Amino acid sequence: MGDWNEATDPEGRVYYYNTSGETSWEKPRELYTDLELKLDQHGWKAGKTDDGKVYYYNTSTGESKWEIPTFPEGQKTSESSEPISDMQKSYENKSLLLQVSTKPKQEAEKTFISMLEEHGIDSTWSFNKIISELSSTDPRYWCVDDDPLWKRQMFEKYLSNRTEDQLLKEHSAVNKFKTAFVEMLKQNKEIHYYTRWVTAKRIIANEPIYKHSVVSEKIKRQTFSDYVEALRQERSNLRTENREQALLELREYLEEIIPGRSALLSWHDLSNKYLFENNSRFMSNKHFVLLTKEDVLKVYISIVEKFATQIEQEITKYQAVNYTKDRIARDNFKQLLKEFDHDIHSNTKWEDIYPLIKSDERFLSLLGRDGSSPLDLFLDVVEDKAITVNAQKSIAHQFLIDTKFQWLEDDESNILALKNVLGNSEQFKGIDDVDQNTIITKLLTDYHKKLSEQAQLTLRLEEQKKRYFTLLLQRLYSPPRTKPETWTMAVEQLKDFPEFNDLKDDEVRREIFEGFQVPSEISGPPPSTVNPKKRALAPVELDY
Repeated sequence: MGDWNEATDPEGRVYYYNTSGETSWEKPRELYTDLELKLDQHGWKAGKTDDGKVYYYNTSTGESKWEIPTFPEGQKTSESSEPISDMQKSYENKSLLLQVSTKPKQEAEKTFISMLEEHGIDSTWSFNKIISELSSTDPRYWCVDDDPLWKRQMFEKYLSNRTEDQLLKEHSAVNKFKTAFVEMLKQNKEIHYYTRWVTAKRIIANEPIYKHSVVSEKIKRQTFSDYVEALRQERSNLRTENREQALLELREYLEEIIPGRSALLSWHDLSNKYLFENNSRFMSNKHFVLLTKEDVLKVYISIVEKFATQIEQEITKYQAVNYTKDRIARDNFKQLLKEFDHDIHSNTKWEDIYPLIKSDERFLSLLGRDGSSPLDLFLDVVEDKAITVNAQKSIAHQFLIDTKFQWLEDDESNILALKNVLGNSEQFKGIDDVDQNTIITKLLTDYHKKLSEQAQLTLRLEEQKKRYFTLLLQRLYSPPRTKPETWTMAVEQLKDFPEFNDLKDDEVRREIFEGFQVPSEISGPPPSTVNPKKRALAPVELDY
C-alpha cells in the first residue's frame, strides 16, 4: 500500500501513516532510499543518534558499525560512485558513539544498569524498544558489543531489582494508561455495556493509545472489562432507581383510585378500567413500561392487605373491649347463681332453675357473649355440688361400716334406718334434706348393686360345683369302668371325694348322676377337675 507519510508524535518520536489509516513505527519500504533498499536486502539497517550521527546494525546478528557495510563482489549496488559519495557525505557521523570503548561484562553491568535507571526504563518497555531508542542515543548501550542476549539479561535483572519508588512510578504509569484508556472508551459511541472484548478490539484497533501503547494486552483487556462492568452496574442501578420510582408512582396512582376500604375494587374491575392498555393515563406514564402485570398485581395486593390489616386491628380492639365486658357479665351471673345456692343441688336440672333467673338482668346480659354460656356456668355449679355429695356419700359409707349398720329386708325400712343413723351423727348435721336424701339413695343403690353381684357370684359357684361333680363322674365311670346301677351304690363310692362334698344339695347330685351318660369310647385323657388358669371363685363379702 502506498501514500505513506512521515509524522512526529507529541513526544517527538517519528512514526509513519498512510491514507488507509495504518500507522507504523518502522519506516515503510516505500520510503526507503536506494542505499536503504540495498542494506535491507542483506539484513542491515541504518539509524541515527540524537545528534544526527549515522550507524548501521544487522537485524539478524546484532552486529553494528559506523561504516557502510561491504557486500560480496557481484552484489554491489549499481548506483554510480558519485551518488554514494553524496549520501556518505549526508550521513557523515561525528557522534560520540564512535568513541565508545567496550568493557568486560562484569564491569559493563553497572554501566548498563545505570543507563537503564537514568532513562527511566520500567516494565512497560519492551526490549525491542530499548534497542531502537537507546542503541542510537546512549553510548553506554555499546559498552558490551554484539551480545544482545547479555543485554536482555541485564534488562530483566534490572526489572527484578527495582526499588519501591520505581515500582510505584510504574504503577502510576499503568494507572495513567488506564485513565486515558477509559476516557477513550467513554468517547467511543460504539462501546456499550454488552460489547465484548473481541468486538471492542476491532472498534479501537486504530486508536493510538491501544495500538502504540506497550502496556500488556492483559492490562488492556482487564481495563476494558472493568469499564464495561461499570457500565453494566450503572445501567442496573439506573433501572433499579427507575423501577422504584415506577412502583412509587403506581402506588400513588392506585391509591387515588382506591382511597379507602369503601372504594375497594376487585382486580377484574380495576384492570379493565384503570390499568394497562385499557387506560390512557396509565399508558402515558413512561415509568410504567418497566413494570410487569405481576408487579402491578403485587402493589394492588399490598393495598388490599393494608385494608385487611386495618380491619384486623379494629377487630382486635373490639375483642379486647368485649373480652372485658364478657368477663364482667360472667362474674355477675356467677354472683346470681350464688344467690340461689340453696336451690341448686347435685341433681338440680336447668329447667328447675331457669324460671327463677330468666328475668334477671345479669342472666340476660350474658346471653350471646363469647366464652361460657349461662348453662355452662350452671352445670359447673351442679358438678361442684355432685363432687361434694359423692364425698359425703363416701364418708357415710365408712360411717356405716364403723357403726356395724345392719341392713333390713325392705328399702323403706332401710331408708328410715339410714335417716335415723345419719341424722343423729354430728358429721352430717349441716346437710340439708335434699342432699341427705341423695346420699341415702346412693347408699341404697350401692347396697343393691353389691347384693346383685353376690347373687351372681353364688350362682356361678354353684354351676362350677356341678361342673366339677360331672367331671368327677367322667373320670370314675369312663370305660373300661362301669357306672353303678343305683344312686345308693354310687354314694358309697363318691362320698370321700371333695367334688361330692362341695355340692351340698343331694337332690342336685342325684339328678346329675342319673343324667350322666357313660361315653362309648375314650377320646382322650380325662380332663382335670381343676382349671389351672382359672382362679377359685369366692363369695363377695359385704362390708356391713
